[in-house]
Amino acid sequence: MSKKYKIIRLIILILFVISCIILIIEAATPGLQSANKSNTVSDTIASVINNISETITKEPKITNLEEFRNVIRKLVGHYGAFLIMSIFASLTFMMYFKKKIWWFFFAKVLALILFGFIFASITEIIQINTPGRYGAFSDVLIDFSGFMTSAGIIIIIYFIIFYKKYKNDLKENIILDDNNEV
Repeated sequence: MSKKYKIIRLIILILFVISCIILIIEAATPGLQSANKSNTVSDTIASVINNISETITKEPKITNLEEFRNVIRKLVGHYGAFLIMSIFASLTFMMYFKKKIWWFFFAKVLALILFGFIFASITEIIQINTPGRYGAFSDVLIDFSGFMTSAGIIIIIYFIIFYKKYKNDLKENIILDDNNEV
């Protein structure tokens, strides 16, 4: 394993840990503070969309700001946050737990999926005990779907790489066995 690979692997692990810490801190942020942060992001996005819309059609595109805020909160605060964290989680699982055994690849994928669901559940449990917040199973599902979107893409890429290496190793072993038979 090259020094460059080890450094990249360490950086990804650090980003994974940092993203988990950020998600836990955000889950423990009191409701009013969390809503203010979320509303600032939502209002900025709504303003940009409405400015563009009014330039083109002379009418604002977003007329129900509360509904838009809720959509952005779920899309960015839940789905998007777990989508990003999952990139680092998936790469960490794939880069640190390496064995050239086919069943180990699937065990690692299962462990990654379980981690994503458990971590999404933990962040919602934290919110149950945070003033002005509530935990919801629907949010666990939104978090987990964000997690699985990135994880799924990375798993597919790693599976293709793993499968090609596995086939090449099998082919090399067959060639070596054929050469040894003489």
